[in-house]
Amino acid sequence: MSKKRAVAGQGRTGRVVAARIEPGQDTVETIIELIKESGFKAGTVTAIGSLLAATVMLPHTTDMNRPLSEIISPYTMEGPVELGIGWGIFGTDADGQVLMHIHGLILDKQGNMRCGNLVPGSAPVMVTVDLTIQELLDLEIRPVLNPVLGHKLLNPMTLG
Repeated sequence: MSKKRAVAGQGRTGRVVAARIEPGQDTVETIIELIKESGFKAGTVTAIGSLLAATVMLPHTTDMNRPLSEIISPYTMEGPVELGIGWGIFGTDADGQVLMHIHGLILDKQGNMRCGNLVPGSAPVMVTVDLTIQELLDLEIRPVLNPVLGHKLLNPMTLG
């Protein structure tokens, strides 16, 4: 029996929302609000802009037998910083809550760059964040507990 290579599903694209987030608003929290307001159940997000600060989760080891807090930890970049690109995928849990996995490529004023999971509540907009949210149809993206990490990961599956 061969080892499973990926968790995958097929769907099609639906509606697109284009938005600009106002200064002072948190990037991640505002994106989730826009997803909820649009009624999207699954999809992708792309964003660029300027932030007052940002925290990303960075990996420190490849030893997956360690606790999650030892595998990854937060790294905060004080602003101003640029969100060179933010890209994410989102889905909903059984209760209809939106869950998003979004990475940000962050550049600080000294030219240092970090990339990782963008932490909600850590990325207030400085001037603007411009974004698109792409709805995915006929596809369900659900959080499933990963037994190795003890953390829920988003798993896509074809509907129907």
